[in-house]
Parts: sequence; structure tokens; C-alpha cells
Amino acid sequence: MALDINKVSIKTSLSSCFGSNINEIESSTDFFNELAEKAEENTVGANEYLFRESDKSDYVYVPVSGAIMLERSTSTGSRQVFSFLFTGNILGISEHAFYSFSAKTLTESTVVKINKKIIISIFDKYPVIAQRYQEMTHHILSLILDQLFIMGQKTAHQRIAHFLLDMEYRIGHGSNRFHLPMSRQDIADYLGMSLETGSRGFSKLKNEGLIQIDSNYQITILERDKLKTYAEG
Repeated sequence: MALDINKVSIKTSLSSCFGSNINEIESSTDFFNELAEKAEENTVGANEYLFRESDKSDYVYVPVSGAIMLERSTSTGSRQVFSFLFTGNILGISEHAFYSFSAKTLTESTVVKINKKIIISIFDKYPVIAQRYQEMTHHILSLILDQLFIMGQKTAHQRIAHFLLDMEYRIGHGSNRFHLPMSRQDIADYLGMSLETGSRGFSKLKNEGLIQIDSNYQITILERDKLKTYAEG
């Protein structure tokens, strides 16, 4: 489907990707209009792949709605989950000819799909916006490094607490009650622990009155400050 740049959902996702004040940049309207002519909007069902590890890295994607998980197979055949992405994030960035990870939808998801060669040619015309794009890629690298630090320095239960605070910020939309679109196994693989350890961690936080669990996917943070203190150790 061709990209309708005037749709609120499209504007919201692209603004989140390139910065909420991007419309203040001179020529941003021309940039988005040209992008709309060459990008497309795709809707994909839940539990489907936008691309798989070792596919040609021809496209980058910006989620408009839904939730997407980045995963990779290890040398032993197990799975490593290293990111959950939502509206306005960006994925598919690769300097190599093939993707080194797979992107799987957790829910029905709509994405803006942009050919990598096309976006590079557009950036040549709009260097200020290209700089924003570079800043976003550096931010993604920082998030990956933060995650590696958490994995190496925190206990399993502290990792779960940190994860829930991160999800509240990213998908809570200002509320302390939010729906987790990923499974407990996805979370365990993301945090580098077994499913059993993850389940015990959720139960511990619930029993200590820090969170409320209405279902495997519905979480309410009851004591944010105490949960933050717990996560920081």
C-alpha cells in the first residue's frame, strides 16, 4: 500500500523516529512528501516475519502500530531476543548485505517499509534530516550497550524489575497499568534467563507488593519508586 503521509498514525510514527520537532526543520515537508512517494505501508499479522536472519538487508522499517521482536539464533541452536520495538522505532538498519537477525511481529503490526538505497538517496538531499537518522542509529547502539550492562551487572530479579519499568515508559502511555504483547518465554530469552527463573521473579515482585499481575500479559506497577530502587540494587 502506498504511503499516506497525512494519516495521523503515519505522522506520529515518523515524528517519533526522526524527533518530535522535526517539522520545525526547514524542508521537512519536502522530505516527507518525497518519502511518501517511494515508501509503502504494510500490515502484517501476528507471529509473522518482516524478514529473517540472512535475508538481504534491502529495507528499513518504522513501526506505525503493533509490537515487533528482534531475535537471532545462537551457534547452539537456541534463541536470543535482543529488542522489542514499538511505534516510531526503526529496524532493519544494517551496513552488511544480509540481516544478522530476524524481525517477528508479536501482534498485528503496521510498518512503513523503505528501500535502503532510496532512503540514502533522499538523505543526500536533506543532510539535516540525515543527521537525525544517524543520531537515531547511535541511540539504538546506546540502548544495546545499556542492555548488555544490565545483563552483566544485575541479578535475574533486578533485570525483570528494570524491564517492567522500561515497558511502562515505552508502552504505558502515562499509565502504570499496561499490556505486555510478548510472552513470558520471550521475556526470559530477552533477559537471559530460564522461563522458570522469570516466573519466580514475577511472583517475587508481586508478593512484595511492587506489581499486580492480572494475567500473563496485564501488569500494574503499584510501587514505582520501590521497584526502581529494587532494579538499581
